[in-house]
Amino acid sequence: MNKIFLIALLTTTLNYAQTLKGIITINPLRGIGDNTVLSEKNKKPKYHSYSFSKNKSIQKLISNEGTTIDTIIVEHPEVDGLTMETTEININANKLIIYKDYINDVFRLEASQKNRNLVTEYISIKDHIPSFNWVLQNETQTILGYTCKKATAERIMGVRKQHITAWYTEDIPINDGPKDFNGLPGLILQVNTNNNVLIKFEKLKFFKDTNTEIEAPKNESELISINGYQLQMMNKR
Repeated sequence: MNKIFLIALLTTTLNYAQTLKGIITINPLRGIGDNTVLSEKNKKPKYHSYSFSKNKSIQKLISNEGTTIDTIIVEHPEVDGLTMETTEININANKLIIYKDYINDVFRLEASQKNRNLVTEYISIKDHIPSFNWVLQNETQTILGYTCKKATAERIMGVRKQHITAWYTEDIPINDGPKDFNGLPGLILQVNTNNNVLIKFEKLKFFKDTNTEIEAPKNESELISINGYQLQMMNKR
């Protein structure tokens, strides 16, 4: 990204004075790695609220199923009465907050979930706002009535390469997007990562002449960087 384009992005973001609120859905499409089949519970979309004001944004999980442990009865397809019990564990966050402060270049993430032993684990991340090496594409589509342009990028998440396809609209001059995605010349309305997850805005509403105060979340555990968190996850495997 050249310096002129970067300055244009920053200026556009700083001059945008309205409050924008919306609802984001995160829709699992398939599993990761060898386990590509999703259970019915894991197919359900997750819903997040979104607010942008004064060059800050915050997203909060508003659908909460938490961690569930279910007993499953497995039956032999050819032998009557030959069954066994097993368990299916679905670990979902019961809190997730993502905060971005574009003036001070601050990214914060607060999350908590119960592990398979039903012990609550906390994640507190503080870092610079992630940057992406976007490649702008000559394709368009309409999302929520807005003309959107396509951009692609790649990044390494842990040990896996993530292929990202984003759709952004220049009609909303905010250089933000769902989750940690940002840095395009307009609001990112939809993101597809590796065809595993589809993330998109379902609703958007402007509040003119209203400035919502957006504050960083308080950390529930020791603050670590994004790389530090990824190393922790790799060491748990």
